[in-house]
Amino acid sequence: MKAFNILFFYLLLSSLNGFSQGGYRQNNYNGTNNRDYSNESTKPSVEDIEKYKAQQLDKIIEKLKVALTLDELQVIAIKNEIASNMKNVDIIIKKEKSEDDKKIEVQALMDKSEIIINSYLNKVQKEKYKVFVEESKSGKKEKKGKKTRGTPAKGEQSDAKDKTAEE
Repeated sequence: MKAFNILFFYLLLSSLNGFSQGGYRQNNYNGTNNRDYSNESTKPSVEDIEKYKAQQLDKIIEKLKVALTLDELQVIAIKNEIASNMKNVDIIIKKEKSEDDKKIEVQALMDKSEIIINSYLNKVQKEKYKVFVEESKSGKKEKKGKKTRGTPAKGEQSDAKDKTAEE
């Protein structure tokens, strides 16, 4: 659940970052920057942010619904908990505190949310949920590890070298 909640937090932060970078075109071939005057406000509207959050929440809930075979009551309860958690994370981020204090508060909020979500699940669903969370954690680690550009890490060989060595 921690990874799942951290995913929410990461999506939230990345969505805010993505929205805030709009309003400019790419540099043209001679290096000058053409400003797009059609959209003067670079900040997204509140409606756009809420719409994006709702889309992300729906995607997450759909994945959970399929993975855990949730009934409609569980879907509604978990969706409300996650939505509440997202709002509380927004509030924490906006506070005038140090980053360490914010991380501690967010972690405590994630732990509380994990306990509440687990309370809505039956025994079989809890086991599936643990597996789901572990897979999401390992998926993130694999993505981070794939950022090398064509050069294998120390001690690793490419598949082609392994195949020739076996023959």
